[in-house]
Amino acid sequence: MRTDGPVVVAVDGTSNSAHTLEWGVAEAVRRQAEILLVRTVDDAWQVTAWSWYPIVGGSDVDAEAVQYLADLQTRLLERHPGVVVKFRVLHGQVVPCLRELSGDAQLLVVGARPRSGRARTGSTGAHVAAHARCPVAVVRTDPAHPTTPEAQVVVGVDGSASSLSAAHVAAHEAWMRGRPLTVVHARPTIPDPFGRGSVPPLATDDEDDPTHKAARVVAESLRAENAGLVVDLALVDDDPTDALTGLSRGAALLVVGSRGLGGFRGMLLGSVSSAVVREATCPVLVVHDS
Repeated sequence: MRTDGPVVVAVDGTSNSAHTLEWGVAEAVRRQAEILLVRTVDDAWQVTAWSWYPIVGGSDVDAEAVQYLADLQTRLLERHPGVVVKFRVLHGQVVPCLRELSGDAQLLVVGARPRSGRARTGSTGAHVAAHARCPVAVVRTDPAHPTTPEAQVVVGVDGSASSLSAAHVAAHEAWMRGRPLTVVHARPTIPDPFGRGSVPPLATDDEDDPTHKAARVVAESLRAENAGLVVDLALVDDDPTDALTGLSRGAALLVVGSRGLGGFRGMLLGSVSSAVVREATCPVLVVHDS
């Protein structure tokens, strides 16, 4: 994982962008990294609408995007005079554009629509997390479960290389923030005929279960490698997505690997990681193992 590239913050001018920007800037300041603000303008409709007629000059949308980013840059430089802030307007579809930038970034920060009732968030964050070539933070807030100063960093482990990479990243993130770390291993049990979860979700600690033994080893190694870090271990019998989204309510950060043991071969983003990105109510950091 790169540590020398910029923190790329994607904003779109919506009401959610303010929180995405605030979170991304705080992360860049913490990492002492350059900030690159980006906004994507998808102007493919112009070619479709005007057929073979060429587009002459820049559009009003393009000029508006430049002005929007320039204003954000000015405000950030006033608040953080020691931070390098640049901006760029991208042209095309969001996911390919952000993927192209992610090759040189140490972190890509995108926003997500807040949940409305039982509705899930949009899929853009999941698509970006799947295709990006750096860690991706999908940022959202939950007014019903605000982040407190004592809130923990949560990470899910299942023995896959991706989840073990995520565990080490999560430990570092928790240590940097001065927050405790909760390592979660969820062992699915009886399928619920009325939903996705298990019946019932139980807190367990089976000394004879090899996966529980492995999870304890991970937690112990994280404690040893990060002096002073408080590491808790949550062993539960539940659907992994339900366990992670439930235990991370009000968390400072939820960290997952891009692909777990249960994902289909060839999937860029595993089924659990994809569902967590869509359903979690706190910021989610997706870590790629390669």
